[in-house]
Amino acid sequence: MFSEDFYLDIKKIHIAHKYVLDRVHRCEYPSGRGHYGLVYVQSGSAEYRMFTGERITITEGDTLFLSPDCAYSIVTEREFEHYTVNFDIHLDTSRSDFFNKPYSLLQEEGSERLKRKFIELTNAWTWKNTGFELQATGHLYELLSIFYSDWINRQNAASYRRLLPAREYIEQHFHQPISLEELAKLSNMSVTNFRREWNKVYPDPPLQYRDSIRLYYAKEYLNSGYYTVTEIAEKCGFDDVSYFVRFFKNKVGLTPGEFKRNNLG
Repeated sequence: MFSEDFYLDIKKIHIAHKYVLDRVHRCEYPSGRGHYGLVYVQSGSAEYRMFTGERITITEGDTLFLSPDCAYSIVTEREFEHYTVNFDIHLDTSRSDFFNKPYSLLQEEGSERLKRKFIELTNAWTWKNTGFELQATGHLYELLSIFYSDWINRQNAASYRRLLPAREYIEQHFHQPISLEELAKLSNMSVTNFRREWNKVYPDPPLQYRDSIRLYYAKEYLNSGYYTVTEIAEKCGFDDVSYFVRFFKNKVGLTPGEFKRNNLG
């Protein structure tokens, strides 16, 4: 994900498993979970009764994100089969308002993608082959990325759908000149409405979003070792190499040449 509103630094996975609660079951976390958690419902349903008074029911295909301080009880009236992942993050390096919420529920959005990733993560953790912790952590990063993207999109579904042609255009033409007028036209909006709707969905303005993509690919091209700085500037849409160097240093703190030497030795 190119935007910088969400950054996650996973510290440790404590457990990743598939679990079945009995037909009639109740369990409580009166002091909170103690860890971040993700729950994916394979079959059945359960009611999560938050100690704040809220009640939510999750059922097949739903995914629930829970914070360490979220205090709740679970009540089931029939068999509840689900995947659970408990983990910690480095709070000093992770950033997003998302982590401050007691819980976030995603109902069926991207269900099959999430299900596959839960299975891969659980299998890696269960089989405990060589390097399983690294494999599981990689799966968890992907899982959280999918969950967060789908959750954000669900919150702003109508705006997201209208803006999608503009966003895809930016991602495909980041190396070319782009104006707000043409982006607004792609979304069938005035420039004023386009700005307003974009700000609801994305943390960065459209052209700043384009610049983040340019920066991403500039780093990739530098890490490849196959291109000169001049070639990379051109591939990323910069006509002036000097401006590209200034842009890159302003964003990264290093010139492209310094970045390349640091990464390639």
